[in-house]
Amino acid sequence: MRALLLSSFFIIILFSSSSGWGQTSTDLSLQPCNLPTQQGAGTPGPSSNIQVYVCSTYSYKADDGTTVVLGEVQNKNDFPILNVKIGIQFLDGNDNIVEYKTGTTLLQVVPPQGKAPFSISSTKPDQSITRISANIAGFNSAAPRDQQLTISPSLLQVSDKLTLSGTITNSGTVTSTHTRIYLISFDPFSRVVAIANTTTTDIGKGVTLNFNISGMPSPRAKSYSIVAESDNYQSQPTDITNVLVSLPVTISNTVVTDPNGTKYSTIPVGAPVKISSNLEYLASNPQQPYVYYVQVKQFGGQVVFIGNSQGVFLGPTDQPSVTWTPDTDGSYYIETYVWDSDKVPLSSAGTRINVVLVK
Repeated sequence: MRALLLSSFFIIILFSSSSGWGQTSTDLSLQPCNLPTQQGAGTPGPSSNIQVYVCSTYSYKADDGTTVVLGEVQNKNDFPILNVKIGIQFLDGNDNIVEYKTGTTLLQVVPPQGKAPFSISSTKPDQSITRISANIAGFNSAAPRDQQLTISPSLLQVSDKLTLSGTITNSGTVTSTHTRIYLISFDPFSRVVAIANTTTTDIGKGVTLNFNISGMPSPRAKSYSIVAESDNYQSQPTDITNVLVSLPVTISNTVVTDPNGTKYSTIPVGAPVKISSNLEYLASNPQQPYVYYVQVKQFGGQVVFIGNSQGVFLGPTDQPSVTWTPDTDGSYYIETYVWDSDKVPLSSAGTRINVVLVK
């Protein structure tokens, strides 16, 4: 078995001033599958029995200010299609067209009853773009592309990097030329939120290669799929079920003090309580925004207080705090969490601590 290290190009799905964890999103569009609305070259009208759809588009503002549209095309026919063109209208708040642009699916051939992802960006930054409209702009019927490529993914590790390894086998009778592997990330609404693709390579007939893909993850991703295509073959889309998620922030040493930092032996009712934790940031991307949450519960489970403190990781550690003023005697416990500004968890829950209040 030969080994092959495949580099990747990642399309990250969130609007942010920095990449990786803590990106904040501007969700401009969520669409179901749309029938073509205009006839054109290779494009049927709404009354045709030929059915090709644009599904579940997701759009966002990229770092350079352009608007990026991710989505999938679904071929509901019993024959393959190719040269699929998607037309994107970039619209302002009054539904005026700011720009119209066409692009193609990343897979050259969309198999019958299959899907293929796409990514299309506006030509230039324009803050007036607030939503998009996507439709099929054209396609042609195609000869079948045999599914002779088999991908066997191993563990997908998600932390400050997204890392996947596995094998790909060519079971065909000829060399699989210009073979490329796509790793697709989906959010809970089945929208494409990130796409990774390898550089192209040739795989001889009957040959199995190792591959590795790494890059920045999308914190919105909840499921993953992988698919391959070459000039002459394709693979079946394969869901990745072996996923290990390691969140980039750890919480430790949560303490309860008065506002000056002196620890309480007992906490008087009505006295302000400062709750602070040490945070360690394990990722490498700088200036990661975060929200530190403190939740206080009675021992019966009733929530009596939720507070938060916002911050930015400028280095590997930080020590946020939240102030709580108890108004009732009793026994309580405190839970701490760290999320990004888009309410995506950056940490597991911190160690629960118990507090006894005595008037």
